[in-house]
Amino acid sequence: MRDSEMPDERERALGMALRNARIEASLGLRELGRWVGVDSAQLSSWELGEEVPTLEDVAGLLGALGVVGEEKTRIMELTRELAGSSWIMYGSQADTAHYTMVAGHERHAESMTVWAPLQIPELLQIPDYARLVFGPTLWDNEILEHVVGNRLSRNEVLFGADPVEARIFVGTEALRQHFGDAEVMLRQVRYLMEVAQTVKIQVVPSEVVTEGAFSRYRLRDATDVVYCPHQRAGVFLAGREAAPYADIIERLAESALAFEDSLHHLSAAAAGFAEEVKAQRLANETGLTKLLTGEDPAD
Repeated sequence: MRDSEMPDERERALGMALRNARIEASLGLRELGRWVGVDSAQLSSWELGEEVPTLEDVAGLLGALGVVGEEKTRIMELTRELAGSSWIMYGSQADTAHYTMVAGHERHAESMTVWAPLQIPELLQIPDYARLVFGPTLWDNEILEHVVGNRLSRNEVLFGADPVEARIFVGTEALRQHFGDAEVMLRQVRYLMEVAQTVKIQVVPSEVVTEGAFSRYRLRDATDVVYCPHQRAGVFLAGREAAPYADIIERLAESALAFEDSLHHLSAAAAGFAEEVKAQRLANETGLTKLLTGEDPAD
């Protein structure tokens, strides 16, 4: 709860924007509250500026109210200002509010820098790789396909009509086999080689830069926001808390292989996976032949 001081201008502006959006959607406080799982008294407090909702709360409200485009951007930017220099989105990117927040930063960035030390960068994942990433935590196939579709739709910022300038650093560890499916990894690495003609991709020895995965977005107002993904949450940093990442990016650039050398490294990784796929197919064919001839496949 806020203390006894009156809401300031920005808090009143946010509250008014949320109220106007609700009225525009022809919803009462109680009806909206039931829809989003928030008490109507809490919603009223937000609309009056007595309390400031979190970014996750606002993203959920705007999604429920169908607010999109410039109005959504304006409200989210105002909420971000009130949230301070950092904020947390709980839940994985399978959660709508979390996904919406990440995708919104990507769409409104003038440029971005991505460091992916352990997995293929999200914006460059092929469908089957994304399924391997989300599969262990999403058992419902319909939900899994929806979440994978959301992730794949985000690459529009790289390959659409007005692509964002992006520099992507991939750790060597991300190019190793992690999911027990060499065939998927082969197609994934070949895809990286293909898009490397369009997107700046550089390979970095994973042991050289120990910081976890992050994306830095340079927004249109020249401010920087850093997003750090975690298994069940995502952290957004701005202002002074985002500033140290400039040095990390400089170290990544210094440690990275040159673009041509990075392409050679990707090619070598693809060749390794191709050999694994070939060996696995040969083993399967040998086992099938033994079964058909009555031999023990284990011999």
